[in-house]
Amino acid sequence: MLKRLGAIPFLALAVAAQAAATDYPHGRLPAGVAPTHYTLTLAIDPREPRFSGRVDIAVRVAAPTREIWLHGQGLVVEAASASTRAGTVAARYAEVDPATGVAHLLLRRELPPGTATLHLRYHGTFQESPQGLFRTRAGGDWYAFSQFEATDARRAFPGFDEPGFKTPFDVAIIARAGDRAISNLPERRAVRVAGGRVRHEYATTPPLPTYLLAFAVGPLEVSDSVAVAPSAARGAPLPLRVVGTRGQRERFAFALQEAPALIRRLEDYFGTAFPYPKIDLIAAPMQAGAMENAGAIISAEDILLVGASPTPRQQAEFGVTIAHELAHQWFGDLVTPAWWDDTWLNESFAEWMGSRVANAWRPDLGVPQEQLAATLGAMATDALKAGRPIHQPVPDNRSIGPAFDEITYEKGAGVIGMVESYLGPEAFQRGVRLHLARHRHGTATAAEFFQAMADGSGEPAIIEAFRSFVDQPGVPLVTVRPGADGTLALEQRRYRPLGSAVREDALWQVPVCVRLVTAGDPARSCTLLTDRTGTLRLPAGTAGGIVHPNADGAGYYRFALEGEALARLAESADRLSPAEALVLADGTGAAFEAGAASFAELYGVARTLARHPDRTTALTLGLRLEDLHDRLADARTRALLERALLDLYGERLQRLGTDTAPGRYATESAERQLLRRQLVGLLALTGRDPALRAALAEAADRSVADPSAVEPLLRWRVWAVGVEERGLPMVERLKALAVESRDPAVRGDASRALGYAVSDEAVRAALALLLDPRADVDAVFGILFQLISHPASRATAWQWFTGHLDGALARMPDMFAGELAGVGSPFCSRGERDALETALGARMRRANGGALAMERTLERIDNCIALKAAVGEGIATALAAAHPERDYLGIEVH
Repeated sequence: MLKRLGAIPFLALAVAAQAAATDYPHGRLPAGVAPTHYTLTLAIDPREPRFSGRVDIAVRVAAPTREIWLHGQGLVVEAASASTRAGTVAARYAEVDPATGVAHLLLRRELPPGTATLHLRYHGTFQESPQGLFRTRAGGDWYAFSQFEATDARRAFPGFDEPGFKTPFDVAIIARAGDRAISNLPERRAVRVAGGRVRHEYATTPPLPTYLLAFAVGPLEVSDSVAVAPSAARGAPLPLRVVGTRGQRERFAFALQEAPALIRRLEDYFGTAFPYPKIDLIAAPMQAGAMENAGAIISAEDILLVGASPTPRQQAEFGVTIAHELAHQWFGDLVTPAWWDDTWLNESFAEWMGSRVANAWRPDLGVPQEQLAATLGAMATDALKAGRPIHQPVPDNRSIGPAFDEITYEKGAGVIGMVESYLGPEAFQRGVRLHLARHRHGTATAAEFFQAMADGSGEPAIIEAFRSFVDQPGVPLVTVRPGADGTLALEQRRYRPLGSAVREDALWQVPVCVRLVTAGDPARSCTLLTDRTGTLRLPAGTAGGIVHPNADGAGYYRFALEGEALARLAESADRLSPAEALVLADGTGAAFEAGAASFAELYGVARTLARHPDRTTALTLGLRLEDLHDRLADARTRALLERALLDLYGERLQRLGTDTAPGRYATESAERQLLRRQLVGLLALTGRDPALRAALAEAADRSVADPSAVEPLLRWRVWAVGVEERGLPMVERLKALAVESRDPAVRGDASRALGYAVSDEAVRAALALLLDPRADVDAVFGILFQLISHPASRATAWQWFTGHLDGALARMPDMFAGELAGVGSPFCSRGERDALETALGARMRRANGGALAMERTLERIDNCIALKAAVGEGIATALAAAHPERDYLGIEVH
């Protein structure tokens, strides 16, 4: 046992430590000391507020030193020392930056070059939000789980908490007898120790960074192991388990049945076996999203615990999310970014691959269109002047958080997909496999990935094309005009919306592929547009055909066609693939927001696409009208937009039917079920169809006492109408479900519905859930954002939020605190902008990632003000002209 250093009159060290604290590493740790192995023991009892641990870290010392920089946040280190073959050296530990967890070890005498082992005994306090080692309660029981990405392993143990430091770990967890304890590797043995506790020891991990360790402790229910059958890449079965809190076993069935198919598809793609000796899928209350811990993925309960017969929506979310996290086992865990500036490649690739694998698994769920819609949505952020490139320098710890946004995930996935489309799937796959083989169990940079792509495909030009998209922000706008001799003339500039001060003179190396929409098989032609202008030669005999400037919707760019060419393309929308129709819709909406298209043109394309057989395509411009309704429109124009939505989609919903009885449409295709789900919400909550609302309110009355009495696929929309129509009594009943139900789907549906409170008292009652520690963090912030997004509840919700700002920030994990700046994104007036700046400006700019998030939000407001000034009056005029037979002026204003 080590001596406690607190009792030693270590005056010289204390003075030196205080001096060191004034000059410490704000980003990467100095390179002189690097870990080579951890032996970590944690004593975890989630019923207690604190945990304790001991960590022994083998290190390599490059030069004689008396000080070592490392990480530890909120930990009380009771004893610290370092040992070499020459003996043990006492040390003093100090946390010099509590905000980011930078810590300092000062040694009594120098460590010589070579190897040494650091010894630290400590204790810490469990977090109450999903960061570090956190505890939560479910069904009366206490549990502890870990969430370490990006920089929260330092809240659980002192160490070198950077992705570039990959080492083996020997882990032991001391837990109460009767508690289960799970980590990354299989349990090697369990030994009873003093105090009625059990010491669980696990196999040594392959090299891992600290952020990929995982722990789950408590009265967990663990499924029997399922053997994932051997594959071409793996000769032995792979053990797979599902883990949840007590009483959740009946909801394991779908995950146990379907996860093996996702794993085998990934092994087939990567050409190598699953990298770890087992895989546990762990469902944790309070977890936001999912985390790709090596061999022990931890996800939110509603993703994983979907029962034996999940809805198509649950199936899609399970497939996409679990495939994403499983893809990380190779791309992120087996090969890890050397530093956080390349985390984009981790997440972009997994986002793209998760969609790809989920679609191969269940092509009926429409996953690729949803992924493309998300990428197109990210273009709205990427178009802002207050932007960032995908690959952005991360000079310090406070700059890590912004790397986890839609630019990383959705733009990055779009760029990955564009490169795959340009190179061809086989050539791209060769590059991926080469990259993994070169850096197995190591780290890699994006530059090394680009090189593997070039080497694997034989296309060296792809390196600069890749860099042009990841090293600068913005969305290319490619204008396409008929050229001479069967060519198309191309011109690129940066897209910018009305009101934007962004410069248009950026240049990309754009893989442009066009589709000729003809009666026979559509012809596809590609070129790499490297200059401001270029040409693309069309196949012989196709001049004068209808051109789609983004074949398969695979290019990360917007396009402009002029005059007759755009009209002809819109008229042929029913002959376009869903992806091509989606980018047509996005381009039309973007042209409207840039002042290059009128509302009448936008609405005309919306009417055409509303009939498209693909639901995501059919709804995309309807959702843009909904956004105009909520952000730009005055009360009269909102009423006109509500009627316009009924005109666009009312007949289609009527044909589908709106029966809310559970299982009524279970034999239909997933596409029909999911289309009905979205149309019911759009026409009841925004279109405000009276008959539909009355029926849904009655269904809400019946089902709030028995959630199984309504179709789960429609449930949160049914309850949202109930909240609007029934007010405070419905809010109170749903609040109880949001915190007390053991069914994660019911909790999630209740929380989403609470975002539709209208009366002042109902809004305040719904928002009170934000401060309730029993409520899921992700869900309650969703309530806040939805209430502020809706015109009827915005003022009251904003007033409540600004009055409870400290409590709200306390519930948000530090890494994502800056995202609260986005709560003002629906604002569209100078007064609202000033109120946001006054209430949040200074605090958000100090928060992790908050400075960029604040500037983006303010710019969105400015752009909205400019757009409203330019087109606000014209929306009502255009709608009246589109439907002269209707007396729009007589519509009741809601």
